[in-house]
Amino acid sequence: LLDYALGGLRRRRGKSVALASGLALVVALFGSVLLLTDALRREYTLSAERMPDLTVQRLVAGRPALIDVATAEALADIPTVRAVRPRVWGYYFFIALEANVTIVGADLAPDAAVSEGRLPRAAPEVAIGEGLAEALALRVGDEMGVPVNGEVIFSRVVGTFGDASAIRTADLIVATPDHARALLGVPADQATDLAIDLTTHDEAQVAAGRIAERLPGARVLDRQLLERTYELTFDTRGGLLGVLLIPALAAFLLLAWERLTGLGAEERREIGVLKSVGWATADVLAARLWESGAIAIGGASIGVVLAYAYVFWLGAPGLADALFGWSALHPELRLAPAFDPVQALALLGAVVVPFVSVSVVPAWRAAMIDPDQAMRGPA
Repeated sequence: LLDYALGGLRRRRGKSVALASGLALVVALFGSVLLLTDALRREYTLSAERMPDLTVQRLVAGRPALIDVATAEALADIPTVRAVRPRVWGYYFFIALEANVTIVGADLAPDAAVSEGRLPRAAPEVAIGEGLAEALALRVGDEMGVPVNGEVIFSRVVGTFGDASAIRTADLIVATPDHARALLGVPADQATDLAIDLTTHDEAQVAAGRIAERLPGARVLDRQLLERTYELTFDTRGGLLGVLLIPALAAFLLLAWERLTGLGAEERREIGVLKSVGWATADVLAARLWESGAIAIGGASIGVVLAYAYVFWLGAPGLADALFGWSALHPELRLAPAFDPVQALALLGAVVVPFVSVSVVPAWRAAMIDPDQAMRGPA
C-alpha cells in the first residue's frame, strides 16, 4: 500500500508538490513562532537563574537613581538576608552604533563561556560580547576609547563572550568594578542597586516588606515575580501571533479540501482498475490516506527546516520585533537554538492532524467509486 501510495504521488507530481508546498509554508509560519518563543523562554530562564533573590533600587521622581553603598549595611541585619551586594552597572550610548550597550562590574559577569581570551582582572581590562566586537571591529588585544565627562577613558579588550545566551552577552561590556565606575561616571560611594541573597526564597515577601519599611520610596524586585512576568509576556505574544496565523491555516485546509475532492479522469480510471482486479474499498481508502500522510510528513519536515533556518540562521526578521518588545537591538541578537518536544506535538496537532483529517472524506468518496463507472468514464 505504501509503495503504491508513493507511486501515486509521483504520477500526480504537480498536485502533490502543490499540497506539500502549502503545508510546508503553514508549518514554517507556525514553527517560526514556536521556535522563537522557545528560544526566548530559554534565554530569560538562563538570565533569571543568575538573578539575586531581591533587587533594591532607589527611585527619584519615579525613575531608578544611584543608591548609597552604606545602605547595604542597614539591610544586612534583616532576618533571612544572607548577603547584600552593591552592584555597578548601566547603559552607555555608543554613537558609532547609535544604540545603548550595557556596562557591568566584574561581579555581574554572567556564567557564560569566554570564547576567546579571559575575564578582566584589573583596570582598564574589559570583556565584551562577540556581536559587539564585530560591530565595533574589535579583537582581543585591541583598545577602545570611551568619552566620559569630557575625557576619553581607554579600555583594553582581553576577552569576548560566546553566544550561549545571546540576550545576556550580545551588547555586554564587563569591567572591574572600579573601571566600570569610571566608564559610567558613578562615584565610589554610590551603586546602581543592591543585590540581596536570601537564606530561603520563601521569605522573599517578608524581607521585601521590611526593606520597604527601612527604605521608604525604594523599589524591591522579586526574582520569582520577574520570572512569571517574562513567561506571561512571551507566552502571550507568541499566542497572539499564533492566532493571527489561523486564517492562513484555514485557507490552506480549504485549498487542500478542494484539491483532494477533485478527482481527475485518470485517477477515477486508476481506482476502477484497482477495484476490478480485487482491491477492496478499505485497501483503496488506506492507499489514499497513505498518500495524504506522505504529503503531510514531507511538507511538515520541510516546514520545520524552513522555520529553523528562518529563526536561527536569518534571525527571524520581522517576526523577532513582535516578540522581543523593542524596535531594534544593537548589535544583532543571535539566539541559541532551543526546542521543546511538547511544542512539536502541539504543532503537529494544529497543522498536520487537520490536514490528514480533511483528506479522510475525499479518500472515502474516492474508494466508494463504482469500478465499472470509473473505467467507462462519464457518459
